[in-house]
Amino acid sequence: MGPLEPRYRPAGGAPEDTTKRRTTKSKSFKDVENFEVLVLEKNCGCKFKSLKIMIIAIISATVLTLITPTLYEHQLQSASRYVDVGWMWDKTSSDPRYASSVDVQWGDVYRALRNLKSGNQDLKVGLLNFNSTEYGSWTQLLPDSHVSIIRLEHAKESITWQTLYPEWIDEEEETEIPTCPSLPEPNVRRGVRFDVIAVKLPCTRVAGWSRDVGRLHLQLSAAKLAVASSKRNHKVHVLFVSDCFPIPNLFPCKNLVRHEGNAWLYSPDSKALREKLRLPVGSCELAVPLKAKSRLFSVDRRREAYATILHSASEYVCGAITAAQSIRQAGSTRDLVILVDESISDHHRRGLEAAGWKVRIIERIRNPKATRDAYNEWNYSKFRLWQLTDYDKIIFIDADLLILRNVDFLFAVPEITATGNNATLFNSGVMVIEPSNCTFQLLMDHINEITSYNGGDQGYLNEIFTWWHRIPKHMNFLKHFWEGDTEEMKAKKTQLFGADPPILYVLHYLGLKPWLCFKDYDCNWNNPGMREFASDVAHAKWWKVHDNMPRKLQSYCLLRTRQKAGLEWDRRQAEKANSEDGHWRRNVTDTRLKACFEKFCYWESMLLHWGENNNRTKSSPATASLASS
Repeated sequence: MGPLEPRYRPAGGAPEDTTKRRTTKSKSFKDVENFEVLVLEKNCGCKFKSLKIMIIAIISATVLTLITPTLYEHQLQSASRYVDVGWMWDKTSSDPRYASSVDVQWGDVYRALRNLKSGNQDLKVGLLNFNSTEYGSWTQLLPDSHVSIIRLEHAKESITWQTLYPEWIDEEEETEIPTCPSLPEPNVRRGVRFDVIAVKLPCTRVAGWSRDVGRLHLQLSAAKLAVASSKRNHKVHVLFVSDCFPIPNLFPCKNLVRHEGNAWLYSPDSKALREKLRLPVGSCELAVPLKAKSRLFSVDRRREAYATILHSASEYVCGAITAAQSIRQAGSTRDLVILVDESISDHHRRGLEAAGWKVRIIERIRNPKATRDAYNEWNYSKFRLWQLTDYDKIIFIDADLLILRNVDFLFAVPEITATGNNATLFNSGVMVIEPSNCTFQLLMDHINEITSYNGGDQGYLNEIFTWWHRIPKHMNFLKHFWEGDTEEMKAKKTQLFGADPPILYVLHYLGLKPWLCFKDYDCNWNNPGMREFASDVAHAKWWKVHDNMPRKLQSYCLLRTRQKAGLEWDRRQAEKANSEDGHWRRNVTDTRLKACFEKFCYWESMLLHWGENNNRTKSSPATASLASS
């Protein structure tokens, strides 16, 4: 993460079906026949033969007009014994959002479906987004099945991805109550149930292909139809025909029964699907209200855990230890799991275990688009979280934050649930995930093709999980004063940082981390490029949790000699610039200044040549802390 950073209702309304259409037209045809007989009878003694001929010609033309569609409908019906056609293709104008150029490989479709038919029971198949030619192919492919076209009105053109995923909503409902636009429901006859819902999904395979309103609408509609058809333990399958993978957290790969070419067959968990459909359609509403009087909690606490990850450097061991203590101080008893690579020493692993973390050793995953030794070279290691399959739900937290209030209720929400970030994106610093080996493999399969907007794991995950659910920023509140913040806003943030009892649920420390500064004040003040992250109040909040830890755990937060020299260098630079905040004038009383656990302890002598030969950048506190912000 860089330093800056509606619901299901049963389908209603009976569509106009083929039987009704044919009955109406048959009646019209009979009326025309009666009218013709009447004319003939009245004209037996008529002298106007020319008029008679003209009338007969008009009637004949009318009859031909009426017969043609009736014969066409009969032809369609003869191909399949159950037809409920929505005539989607009769529309004069097409919506490019729903248009799919996918070449349906009927052999793959047949292979995906061939094992579904059991005994003498015929399949009832509902089709979404297929055209008339493809409908005919379906009836030929499954001649003994009941094939239906499901009517689905398209979403209004005014509904864009930015409408569904706005950058900002009024979470505290100070001026308005955020609402999401509604998407049209699939229209089927009441009581109709399907064995298979088949959907042809659009996929452009250009940047942002998964952020498509039509594509999302079709998949949500398929989910609603599956839930409606699954009552009384009726087994339903969903088949997607697409060159791109379906939404992985709506139709998870663990429910994928068969994948043949561009045919994806799922056997969805109707209970889980129903819960997901109760959530807002996008981040235009909160999935978890900020001011809820009560919270939902999950049932099986044994299969839920908080998790974080440390790789490539040990600078965040202290942060992870303090984060664990804050979780326990907030009242949670869930498991704590930390993933570490071989760069984390046995000494530090023992400290993490003493703090309550269950340590899991992992092999790092390299970001193929990162340069050698760059801060983001190994941050795709976070994908290993999806391999924690001994848990059903994981609340991932960055190691540089504090849990100020219990957030166990987040275990009741699905993957991916997180706070908003820039534009239509989520912030991965706190997020709910559902471990699955096949999801991990999905992440690995695309690392060479998908480009992260910020070069890190957050950007990559936002390209995979474009359908996510918003939680209030109070559950991942960034310690950061934006350039456009008014003095009133800055004061409000400061008040939130220091509130006791706490108002915020999670406080996320961006910039230079508290344990890499002296206890006396926030060292972000001494660096001009970091002052937007400076807050003595938030700094003191972190140290309050630290000071409540056992001394054995505090020993893992000692400063290295190089860090001491770097902090003093920044202080002297601030003094030289006569920085108006004046923090450089403060005397340092932090006892860690005199504590040393390394062979070389004379940090003062380092200052004599500080800045020469890139000495400062080799292990700079600033560089280390910003790397995983």
